Amino acid sequence: MMSANLDATNNDVISRNIIRDMGNGVLVIDKANRIISFVNDSAAKILDKTKEEMIGQKFAACFFEYEENDAFNDCVNKAIYESDVSHKMTTPYYTGKETKTLYVTSSYTKDDNGKPVGVVLILDDITEKAKLEQRLMKNQVGTIMMMAELVESRDGNTGGHIKRTAEYVKIIAQQLFDDKKFPEEIDDKFLNDITTAAPLHDVGKISVSDAILNKPGRLTDEEFAIMKSHAAVGRKLLKDAVEATEHSSFLDTAIDMAGAHHEWWNGRGYPDGIAGEIIPLSARIMAIADVFDALVSKRVYKPGMPLEKAYAIIREETGTHFDPVCVEAFFKAQDKIENVLKSHAED
Repeated sequence: MMSANLDATNNDVISRNIIRDMGNGVLVIDKANRIISFVNDSAAKILDKTKEEMIGQKFAACFFEYEENDAFNDCVNKAIYESDVSHKMTTPYYTGKETKTLYVTSSYTKDDNGKPVGVVLILDDITEKAKLEQRLMKNQVGTIMMMAELVESRDGNTGGHIKRTAEYVKIIAQQLFDDKKFPEEIDDKFLNDITTAAPLHDVGKISVSDAILNKPGRLTDEEFAIMKSHAAVGRKLLKDAVEATEHSSFLDTAIDMAGAHHEWWNGRGYPDGIAGEIIPLSARIMAIADVFDALVSKRVYKPGMPLEKAYAIIREETGTHFDPVCVEAFFKAQDKIENVLKSHAED
């Protein structure tokens, strides 16, 4: 029995030493009274506070001094109050001298009945990594926007199309987020990715000849088949780009939007004939933005359509062409959509 107790004591000491010496920050909060009970050296360094300033203090008293830390505080409160699952979140943290980017993982200590009694926060300072990723993202976005603008410059039908549709997509996605639709998919990252990726939805048109892109009359069946190929071509181009560069989540979204923005809710679209929620949400949003802009914009083969007529077509094709939930968001944000159209009237 004594040997078993000694082994347990030794294991406890070893565990504490490992946690104390970890490169990641470890901070433990008592769930009942919100008092910080443990802070390792790395957490003190990351948070730029001494252990004495934190241990024995309520979490709120330690970290609510700067409004810049609202996101960090929300992150920790979520871990405290939603302890049925672990959380992994990226958040800015302001020390009073600089802003860091932290990756926070939560887990829980439990009593003998399995009830969470303590919140364990693992803190990883990813500031430099985040800066590098931002620079990489900026370079990728710049290169990709050049590709999108190259396509648009060849297509006499679509002046300003990529700018307007990107704004429509952002508005519709934000409305869905505000209405708490698709909460398992739409978050801040989704909103950023879909807005960044939207200009690439027609990148596959780079493979379509100028004669077809700018034909003033009706396309022949053969020409239309070539035009339709731009969705699959765009998807392949972007997949190749992902394989050739550092991975970015917005490129995954761009692949979905380029490849599926001509799919129909009822499965009668192209290139794959998929239907319903099998179509990526980003592409279902893009479909509405793309068709609306095509309807109201002047093209070489037609004048721009009056708004009310365009709205009538969107409503008529709800449930066949378009996801009804996304259409509802589109019309709830109608004033914002029209403001974008007015602001880009010169395009």
